[in-house]
Amino acid sequence: MIVDMRLRPPIPSWVDKPQFRSGQPHYPSRIGFPRPPSAEQRSLPLLLAEMDQAGIRWGVIMGRQSADPLGVIPNDDIRAVVVAHPDRFVAFAGIDIARPMAWCLAEIDRCLAWPGFKGISLEPGASTTPMLADDRRLYPIYQRCTAAGVPVSITLSGLLCHMAGNGNQFASPLPLYQAAKDFPNLQFVISHGAWPAVMEALGLAFVMANVWVSPDLYMVGTEIPGAHEYIRAANHYLGDRTLFGTAYPSRPLVESVRVFDDWTFKPGVKEKVLGLNALRLMNMA
Repeated sequence: MIVDMRLRPPIPSWVDKPQFRSGQPHYPSRIGFPRPPSAEQRSLPLLLAEMDQAGIRWGVIMGRQSADPLGVIPNDDIRAVVVAHPDRFVAFAGIDIARPMAWCLAEIDRCLAWPGFKGISLEPGASTTPMLADDRRLYPIYQRCTAAGVPVSITLSGLLCHMAGNGNQFASPLPLYQAAKDFPNLQFVISHGAWPAVMEALGLAFVMANVWVSPDLYMVGTEIPGAHEYIRAANHYLGDRTLFGTAYPSRPLVESVRVFDDWTFKPGVKEKVLGLNALRLMNMA
């Protein structure tokens, strides 16, 4: 069973964002891969067909509430997709950390009450108020998620920081050490794998057992610098905390699964990475 940990469906509030705009300049993560037909046609039924063709059972809609041009995807829009297709999609609610904390906590409570919402998604480096992962302003969110028993996805990406006009230091995974230490019962997912700080992210996950790594498109393809290090870690000590994703529509589904098969895994590791780990993380196993 394959679980795609980062799949953004072609809904109206998303299709005008950079991921769906084929002419978006400086989007090197698309190099070598065709544009998904479902993204070109803005078609959810076609996306479901592509998921079937790729063998993807679950798509995890990773919420986004960040600075332009990345923008805000209302959680109600994400909920509509989950409600319409409860057997194919689950979601992490996006939280706009630039808003007052009272709003953030209320939004967490509101979204986690909905069926199919399995966690919380933060993009602190791409916020209109950029923060590091150990910023104490984020700690009430971590506390609420700990109490709710749900994981937190923290997207760390040099490209997203650049697109949001923020400094590259906000993409560093190193500050997450203190947060993971302060909240040992909270599962943190490094989405986008903190690329290009691959070794720093893997080093953090080496010492902190509550840190997971979800490199998505940066692990899909042997030509990507650093991708082999994610695989080496999965085959060594991170086999239970490495997650597969495509970052659709930045990458197409069928081709992403196909090139992922180029990696060599120790027995049992590939099945964990492709889906079993994600199901356990989201309490769906």
